[in-house]
Parts: sequence; C-alpha cells; structure tokens
Amino acid sequence: MSGLLKRFVIVGGGFAGATLAQRLERLLPEQTEVVVLSAENHLVFTPMLPEVVGRTISPLQVVVAGRQLTRRTKWLEARVSRIDRENNEAHYVRRDGTLASMSYTHLVLACGSAANLEEIPGLAARGYPLKTVTDAIVMGNDLIGNFEAAVTETKREARQRLLTIVVIGGGFSGVEVAGHIADLMQAIRRFYPELRNEPPRIVLLQKGDSLLPELHHKSLSDFTLRKLRQNGIEVRLQTLAKKTDSVAVYLTSGERIETGMIVCTVGTETHPLIKSLCLPLEKGRLQTGPDMKVMGTTNLWGLGDCSLVPNAYDNQPCPATAQFAVEQARQLAENLDRASRGVATKPFYFRSRGMLASIGHRDAVAVIYGVKLSGFVAWCLWRGIYLAKLPTLSRKLEVAMSWALSIPF
Repeated sequence: MSGLLKRFVIVGGGFAGATLAQRLERLLPEQTEVVVLSAENHLVFTPMLPEVVGRTISPLQVVVAGRQLTRRTKWLEARVSRIDRENNEAHYVRRDGTLASMSYTHLVLACGSAANLEEIPGLAARGYPLKTVTDAIVMGNDLIGNFEAAVTETKREARQRLLTIVVIGGGFSGVEVAGHIADLMQAIRRFYPELRNEPPRIVLLQKGDSLLPELHHKSLSDFTLRKLRQNGIEVRLQTLAKKTDSVAVYLTSGERIETGMIVCTVGTETHPLIKSLCLPLEKGRLQTGPDMKVMGTTNLWGLGDCSLVPNAYDNQPCPATAQFAVEQARQLAENLDRASRGVATKPFYFRSRGMLASIGHRDAVAVIYGVKLSGFVAWCLWRGIYLAKLPTLSRKLEVAMSWALSIPF
C-alpha cells in the first residue's frame, strides 16, 4: 500500500459493517479507500427472517447486495482467516479457496458472533439455527416437507412426531419464529385433509420464568405467554433440554418429546476470528474503550455483536442488537474520521429507542421510549418501523406489496 493511501478495512458486512461503510464514504476524502471483507456479498435483514420461515415474505426481500448499499466501497466476498497486527495486514480466503492479504491503516471488526449448537448434546446434528437467509429457507421447506412425509406415514405416532416442532429459547428470536411457524402450520393445514385428525404441535421451551426477558416488563411477557397459548403453542417455562437424538428432545425433568424439527434460538459463541486475536475478551466479546477502539491496540476497532462496547449513556455494556450496532457504526465513522485527522475521538452515547417483537397472529409487543404497547397496534407499529428500516426503496415496496396482498388472501 502506498504510504499516502489510507485504507480502512471492515471485517463483516452485517448491519454494523454496512452502515459503517456508508458513513465513511460520506466523511472520508475520495482518495481514501474503504473495503468490506465479508463471507457473504450481501446484507441480511435478520429481524424479518421469521417472516421468511412463515412464508409471509420472499427470502429475496430480506437480502440486499452490499454493492447496492455503497457507492465507492470495495465489497469483497472473502473469509478473513488471520489478522497480522504487527504488519497491519488482513489475510483472507477467497471464494475459490485461494489465499490473499491486504494491508490497512485502520481495521474494524464487525464480524458478529457464531451460532453454538454444542451446548446441548445432539443438538448440532438436529438443530435448526436462524442466522442466515438459507437457515430460514431450509427451515420453512423442511417444515412443509414434514407435512408431506406425514401424509404418507401409516403409523399415527410417526405422523404426530413429524408434526411436532420444538423451539428452544423464549427470547425474541424464539418467540417470533414460534409465532410464525404456528401461523404457517395453520395456513397450510387445510391443504392436507389426510391430516385433519392430526393437529400440529409446537412446544416452546424457556429456561427462565418468563418470555421475552429482554423487555424487562412482566405485563408484556404475560401478554406474550397468553397469546402464544391462545394460538395453540405449548409454552413450557423453567424448562431445560438435556439432550436430543434423531427422534426426540429429552428434558431435565425426565420427559421425552418426540419431534420432527428442533429450532434452536439460544447459544452463541465467540467468532473464530476474534478468538484468534489473543486479545482481552469479556463474556466472549472483545473489550473496547468508550470510543470503540479495541483495548491494547492503536488502529483496531470493534463494534456490533463481536465487541463489548461501553455505553456512556448508562455506563453499561451495549446489548447485541441491530439497533445498537447501527448506532455504534455511525459514531465509529465519526471517530475514524477524527482519528485520521489527529482529533480526539468521542465515547459512544446512545439511549435505546425501545424493542419490538412480532409474536404471530397479527400480534406484537413493544416498548418505545418507555411506553408499553401490545396486540394489533403494536403489530402495525412493528411492521411500520421495520419497513422503514429495510434497506433500499425497491425492497420496501416489495415487502409492502407482499404484506398488502397477504391481507385478503
């Protein structure tokens, strides 16, 4: 790299990485190079993945090519394998398996976390995670495939097993995907008259004593529990899965639930690249200063799920949510611009706007700036907010049309 050329390399193309690249394009001089190294060439709008599972929207509507989101950023589809901090080089593996490296002036780690299905013995072989659009497609396809298999099955016990779904985890992802699976199963059931006497079963396992503990509002947790049960979802609180095998989930209570699909929305682990850096970790995430510079480094920065960023608003670590990742990216872009000009950086300061969860059957729960909402009004708000946040006008129009068409049909 030329001594005059400054290159800012971003590892990861999720909410944090894509937003950071967009902001750097606006703040940095044209001659400054911005590069995104990402294993995928696109951004996945993960809050809508449960809707993809439930067939409410198309998988293509939650995917936006990285090159569509940026103007002059170089978006390279590659997996970063090693960071040489001594020589300021990022080593990566191209799509064809060949190796390459790139020097950098500043490097930003926005690679998120990895799914961990090893917490429960047997889950890695059977569990369905929900991290990527491929996960959502496969889950929806296999769910419908279980209905098809149940039609040809002669044994009643086997049919009931195929039509039983176990969802592990009662947080946002678990509640949302359980709600959308319930809606999908109810919608397609009429096409399988052979199964009219075999009602589908959804079992949601939550180790805590309430659903959606992230909301910190008992009334909303109770509303969610009541609505899910009204929609036919069997919610088990204070229940832990001990192990799984090819046909069942085994609970710590000794109970055995035969199931044709296990959806796992719990269990994350440190990204392998973050582990390889040999830098201080806390709760499996990189420790950063208030300005998001990684502790003990001079030109390495971290944000999003892979980093534990302190929030100057309440002096607490930031939660691993898309809302905070986007705001961190906006602040970090300013800090990188300041650092490149030799100006003091600023600490991250952000007050959460709130949280929303769609729980199926046109119901949702929300806390917006301390105001609690639930039911149909919250569901309309959920759709409106996430539609506004969806990248690109074309995707907004596509999703809006899909939602509108789903009402009369």
